Amino acid sequence: MNEEIENRIAIDDRMVRLIGVPFFGLVIPSATGLISLARLSKLQLLCFYAYFIFIAWIVWEGNRYLRDQFYNVFIKNESSLQKYVIMMVLNVFYTAPVSLILLFGWKWVCGIEYVGVNNLLIASVVIIVSVIFITNIYDKLHFTKRAELQNVKFEQLERAKIQAELEALKNQIDPHFMFNSLNSLSYLIEDDPKKAQCYTENLAEVYRYILRSKDKNLVLLQEEIAFMKLYTSLIELRFEDAFKVNLKIDGLLVNEYLLPPVSLMVALENAVKHNEVSMSSNLVVDIDITGSLIKIKNKLNEKITYRESTKTGLKNLDERFSMLLGIGINVLISEGYFILEMPLLKLNKT
Repeated sequence: MNEEIENRIAIDDRMVRLIGVPFFGLVIPSATGLISLARLSKLQLLCFYAYFIFIAWIVWEGNRYLRDQFYNVFIKNESSLQKYVIMMVLNVFYTAPVSLILLFGWKWVCGIEYVGVNNLLIASVVIIVSVIFITNIYDKLHFTKRAELQNVKFEQLERAKIQAELEALKNQIDPHFMFNSLNSLSYLIEDDPKKAQCYTENLAEVYRYILRSKDKNLVLLQEEIAFMKLYTSLIELRFEDAFKVNLKIDGLLVNEYLLPPVSLMVALENAVKHNEVSMSSNLVVDIDITGSLIKIKNKLNEKITYRESTKTGLKNLDERFSMLLGIGINVLISEGYFILEMPLLKLNKT
């Protein structure tokens, strides 16, 4: 995990320390007999409590430092038992000598006669137990926060992966589109150079839309239909009356749905590529909306021979719909008709 994520795992415990350090500095010496209200003056009480708060601060900050430095080592232990044993050993090896040295030093310097060795040992044990308890709380907080951040990072990586895959799919559209368009242009150059010139001009307009849509994952159905009509003009230049598109969509619906850009172009490309289109064998494509699906339907009249397929059209379309809408396209062959169903995303209007 990178440094930025590690920094975000650090817990802001300033308020906890501000309360906890004085609390333990006051409670532990009182509870273990190190402080006697009857035998000490007010000045002594003030000085001694200040010293014990200092001990609490030294112990707390030292263990906190060790906890932050060794957390990555702990987390790599697959066994929770091993992790807690290591933590406790580290706590004891730091807290025990520090507590004993500071407590015995206090007794020796101040000459406190009413405090025995047992009192000092009991106070040290209480300090160690308190440290282990608090460290375990820190561990739970660290573990929870790390798990949350790992989930966030995983989701970010998944989104980045999907976006990268989507960009790759979009980039496939360019060569696929140009390959089919140049094939069509080659036919027109041989048959009708004037139409080829017009086709080239219209092709530039179509390609301009493809370039603009590269920055968009979804577009309004209205935009896509307008582009489809422009692309249809290219096909009609080549095939004239042999190709026709029947658009059976309510004009009010075109502003209510979203879909990936260039989807209808890919659908028309697929129909032209795989079916015979001639004056004796017209290709009629019907486009309508049923529920939240847009249907592209044409009668099957497959070419006996056609140029080698790049196999990127419908596969590309299916993957883009799956990534963006969570559901892919559906291909049906029924009663001699080829039906392509593409899901639409309802636009939420507030």
